[in-house]
Amino acid sequence: MFLVRSLSSYSNLLFLGDKEQRKEMLVMPYFESIEPFYECISELFDRLSEDPVIKEKALQSKLIVNFIYRNPEGEVWIDCTGDEIKLMTGKQELTADATLKMDTDVAHRFWLGKLNLIKALTTEEIESEGSVPRMLKLLPVIKPAFKIYPEILKKKGLESTIEEQDSSQSETP
Repeated sequence: MFLVRSLSSYSNLLFLGDKEQRKEMLVMPYFESIEPFYECISELFDRLSEDPVIKEKALQSKLIVNFIYRNPEGEVWIDCTGDEIKLMTGKQELTADATLKMDTDVAHRFWLGKLNLIKALTTEEIESEGSVPRMLKLLPVIKPAFKIYPEILKKKGLESTIEEQDSSQSETP
């Protein structure tokens, strides 16, 4: 049996072994429960909101974005319609301008700067609904997150969730 750390590793192994070996692969998510991920994302957005340029651009977007996660299950809502960027976890009574559905590991790789968002959207690794083009305009603004997120993981003792990255396989959003 193979123990695979992430879905990206799993996809790299699909060409190895026979059909029976592939069935025996066990994919282990980075987070066993959604709570540690919520804590990391909450701190990330708190820190991003401290930057006046990021805060201003996000609030100018007037977007409400819903992230729906699987394995482990959860939801994160980002509301940029008021005077402050609000992050809420769990189900909310809001209407999203854009909704993104993905495995929690996919979101984790994105915030590490190891996932090409456009490619993930086109291959449906991330499923999307609504005003995604408006949301994509914020990508250059949130670039500092790719440095901050690993710092948060290390501070919380979660450095084991940060895979070493071969520079030839690096993907930027």
